[in-house]
Amino acid sequence: MGLLGMTTSAQAAPSAEHTSIASVKSAKIVGPIEFKRLINVHSIGTSCGKPVIASASGRGKMTLRIDDTRSVGTVLSKHIDASKGVISAGVGWDVTKSHSITVSGAKEVPSGKYGTLNAHTKYAVKKFDVQLSIDGKTRTIQKGKKAYKPIGVCFTYTQK
Repeated sequence: MGLLGMTTSAQAAPSAEHTSIASVKSAKIVGPIEFKRLINVHSIGTSCGKPVIASASGRGKMTLRIDDTRSVGTVLSKHIDASKGVISAGVGWDVTKSHSITVSGAKEVPSGKYGTLNAHTKYAVKKFDVQLSIDGKTRTIQKGKKAYKPIGVCFTYTQK
């Protein structure tokens, strides 16, 4: 009687483990197995952005000064055919997060002149190619794409 009771309860309530295994066994792969990755990732130095992020101007004799902290995001080449997760893994930093940079600089404007001090974001630049693999066959689908990580500031000064 004890044996019969055990058999009945085991049949009535299968464990979750058995249910999961049955689900995995019945899963089918539909379509080709495809993934993308970055290859030939390398640093190509630094670059100064074009947009002005802070500015000071005035007539001399005076000192122009900029002191600020900014949050600046990563910049990517247009039309990269890979997810931001793939790009982040390939370049070595999270391309979805902003970075805090300190903007601090000064420039003396000579007497009788009008000066303008502009700050621009300075970026570390990585260049890469995007590779596509489908069912074990790989091919490069994009070349020369870039990711720009904010690392500091560049200054430009003009005077009239």
